[in-house]
Amino acid sequence: MSSYSSSNGRFRSRLSRKKWGAPVVAGGALGLILLVTVVSKVFWGGGDTDLDLPPPRKTGTQHDLPDPSQPHYPGAGSSTTLSAVDELFERQSQTLEQAAARYRLKTDRNPPRGYDKWFEYAREKRCLVDDYDQIYRDFAPFYQLADKRESEKNAEKFFPQMVKAVGALIHEENIGMRTFTMQEHRLGTADEWTSNYDELWNTTLTQLGPSLPDFKLIINHRDEPRIAFDVRALSPEVAFKPEDKAPFRNAPKPTSKFYTDDGHCLVPNDPRGFLTWANGASSFLLYSASADFTTDLYPVLSQSKIYPCFSDILFPSPFHYKRSSSHPKYSKPDNVGWAKKRSVLYWRGQSTGGWIYGENYRSFPRFRLIDIAREPKNAGLMDVAITAFYTWFCQLEGCDGEKISKEYNITGENAPREEVYNYKYVLDVDGNAFSGRYLGLLASGSLVFKSTLFTEYFHDWLQPFEHYIPVRPDLSDLAERVRWAKAHDEEARRIQKAGKEFVDRVMTDAQNDCYFYLVLLEWARLHAGGH
Repeated sequence: MSSYSSSNGRFRSRLSRKKWGAPVVAGGALGLILLVTVVSKVFWGGGDTDLDLPPPRKTGTQHDLPDPSQPHYPGAGSSTTLSAVDELFERQSQTLEQAAARYRLKTDRNPPRGYDKWFEYAREKRCLVDDYDQIYRDFAPFYQLADKRESEKNAEKFFPQMVKAVGALIHEENIGMRTFTMQEHRLGTADEWTSNYDELWNTTLTQLGPSLPDFKLIINHRDEPRIAFDVRALSPEVAFKPEDKAPFRNAPKPTSKFYTDDGHCLVPNDPRGFLTWANGASSFLLYSASADFTTDLYPVLSQSKIYPCFSDILFPSPFHYKRSSSHPKYSKPDNVGWAKKRSVLYWRGQSTGGWIYGENYRSFPRFRLIDIAREPKNAGLMDVAITAFYTWFCQLEGCDGEKISKEYNITGENAPREEVYNYKYVLDVDGNAFSGRYLGLLASGSLVFKSTLFTEYFHDWLQPFEHYIPVRPDLSDLAERVRWAKAHDEEARRIQKAGKEFVDRVMTDAQNDCYFYLVLLEWARLHAGGH
């Protein structure tokens, strides 16, 4: 019997007519009309108030925090045109009362304790204040469980108990996770393991420490998500009864049966029209490079996940920090003008993705990319190559690395990272999990074509056809998208410029810190038994 077979039957028996309630999420552009109402009475009267609001402070205009690097918001009658990023900053809450009101409207609960300090921090660092719906969605299942105090004994203790349980597992065995503690504003660790990202996490948590309450924090330092628990399909009551006999050790080989045949994760290839599934085009779903997941709802921070099959809590990856050693770095700036760039799609990368068994690699997106580029009808459309064969994933029966390398002309020669500057179009495609190159490519001066199954924390902010060109997981529409860009150069250029502006001005290290900070406040409230 496979290590996950006991979970499969449980998955079916867990199905219930009563599903998880959806959090109240309002649209981003709410306007300021509702926010100038009697906020303190309507939004803060009664209930479990976590935040002591100061008296409303007087604010002049949105110029309270002037800075030459930030957008200038024109007054009435001005002929200045706002960019999309200008408008994004302009619509952010200007006062704590406004921010708290929007938070309450979206979540139907008060902001967590410490939100007032977070608001001042966000304003000082020039971060977004209101657009954190991804955080609200990620924590919504845990708040729903904590609120079931009448029907479930000690419901508010579910979160800290599950944190304690996974912390005990980490203490016993290296399962690709770290346990951090915050005690009286001092950072500590509760395990003896290490990760490649410890320096960044230690620095960031230490810097935020003076404003953080006490908590124990679980961080998954692998690229892959770990919480294979679909809150859409299962009832809340199921979460209170963990049944996974080997949490974070489930590693079916291959993973395709678990995700597809047993219904744990079916991902559409295209949401329009009749559904076809992308499971057969994802190396992660076919034969994950690193599975080791759990089918119970544990609180864990991860860098990416597949929605809605996974319930990991997202936070900024070290790949997203410019101050991180993991951030993709370019040794020189882009000095190739758009008109001088080649109208060709460019990609270089290793053969990462998953374990190769027989010829399953032909369905992996990076190998499919080479096959698509070689089709006669696509001649001259793409300049793509696998630069190195990852031999670690070629240990199973039927994997002939030499044959694969010859077939796909994998020579082992690395291409200079700055080579991307010579091309108008670049592709970002999944590897073992999410791609850490995405934000760097958006900032490169080229138009990004993005193919992924994974959600990262900024998913709501970067919009298809506004900041990048989306491509199906199986890449079946890639050539068509490139031809569109070639035929509509002005529009392609507009999308490229919008993506670059957004990354340059919004996706800063400070914004990563603001996001992480708010995640920690939500985590701390639940860890303390809040609801």
